[in-house]
Amino acid sequence: MIRNDIEKIKSRATILHKIIILIFFLGIISVFAVLSASVYFSFASPDKFNAVKGNLDWSISYTLENGSTFFIIIPFKIMQPLGPRMFSAKDALITYLLSSLLGFTLILYGIKQIANILKSTANDITPFTLGNAKNLRKLTYSIITYSLLSDTLSNVLCSLFVTKIFWVELSNIHFSALLLGGLIFIIAEIFQYGVYLQNEYDTTL
Repeated sequence: MIRNDIEKIKSRATILHKIIILIFFLGIISVFAVLSASVYFSFASPDKFNAVKGNLDWSISYTLENGSTFFIIIPFKIMQPLGPRMFSAKDALITYLLSSLLGFTLILYGIKQIANILKSTANDITPFTLGNAKNLRKLTYSIITYSLLSDTLSNVLCSLFVTKIFWVELSNIHFSALLLGGLIFIIAEIFQYGVYLQNEYDTTL
């Protein structure tokens, strides 16, 4: 009965690992797409960019050759609600795209750690290893770094390179993600302690 349950867990871990890896590679493709778009936009005419001020955010758009538009939404907590003529819409779009890559890269790094844990669960005798304890700790670091820096960096870069008015909004810190990272860090420490206890037990047999 226990053996069957273990096989089911390993089977599910294998399926989840494949899904996570697919998401990871799609994310990598998205990163290159954003980088390519940023390079393309940097050579485009500023006249094709437009900034529309909403109630809570900016809508920054670029008009393509076929008449369709590409647009992004920038919250006011990232870029101040100034007059549209007080900054370059082109600079805003490029700066926000590039700065958002940091947060996206941290997410991909965290996804890779989850994939490593699932792979270990599917293939190893036990997932309770020092390697997985390290993977959990790396996942913690990515979550904490994301919660502190992702939107904050976008806020600072938009202030420096777009509006030219330095302004930092503390609400850009994701305190819920910070708490989640702290909880996973505690789990990683307990996980590692359990691995040490298991190793001590094995050596006494």
